Amino acid sequence: MPRCADASCGRWRPERLAPRWASGIRLNGGWYCSRECVASAARAGLNVTSMPIVGTPLRPLRLGVLLRHLQAISEQDLKVALESQQASGLRLGAELQRLERVHGDQVLRALAAQGNVSYFTAFDVTRVMRGPSWLAAETVRALGVVPFDLDEARQRIQVICAAPVPRAAVRAMQQLTGWTPEVYLVHDDVFARAVAAYRPAVAEPSAQLLHVDGIEAAASFVADTASSDRAVVMRHAQWDRFTWIRVEGQTQVANLLVPVSREGTCQAAPTAH
Repeated sequence: MPRCADASCGRWRPERLAPRWASGIRLNGGWYCSRECVASAARAGLNVTSMPIVGTPLRPLRLGVLLRHLQAISEQDLKVALESQQASGLRLGAELQRLERVHGDQVLRALAAQGNVSYFTAFDVTRVMRGPSWLAAETVRALGVVPFDLDEARQRIQVICAAPVPRAAVRAMQQLTGWTPEVYLVHDDVFARAVAAYRPAVAEPSAQLLHVDGIEAAASFVADTASSDRAVVMRHAQWDRFTWIRVEGQTQVANLLVPVSREGTCQAAPTAH
């Protein structure tokens, strides 16, 4: 007879019970006797940083150095831009473009080299409409990446983003979905159009955005999903802006985003599995 996996419960499952109760609820492979025990376990799990996303990457080369290396600007161009940048408040690349010392494509190339990713100087936004759309739109906006193609055989998903590359969010995406993102940098205006064009595949009411408060409500959502599907897998990853919780059941997959910088709204968007 299995014992409830909630440490505060430990209840044994009797041999002869109604089939539905006897089956219990499974969360991450553990057997729980009730929805309340699942909620308790989910709450405890979400309060632990089980998948740390913060890394210690090498410091990237400065954009001005890269533009000089690419022979896109002169030393004088850089000096003038750095001085005028203090008054304009613009990023260096934008300031150089404002001064007409460099083209946008040259800045994009340098930013891609700085982020060690590929780039598109031109991108057809309709590729987003034809691409993979199993992430909720709110998840895409929060991550700062938009998927446009995938390679199922290699478990790779191609995404575009604007500079700077949201590395922590990309790592979270890989850890929680199992797909390896291939990142391509695009111009800011192209990325904005891509975000606006992206639509999730499912439009049923079950895929509508839900709003709940913090970890407590997220744990309750996990428990409700587990009670409905009888068995779910919950994983979570944290980065600078959110805790991303992914709940995979037999009939649905839910993505919950909980702001980690402040107490606020947790957003959940379940999609059909």
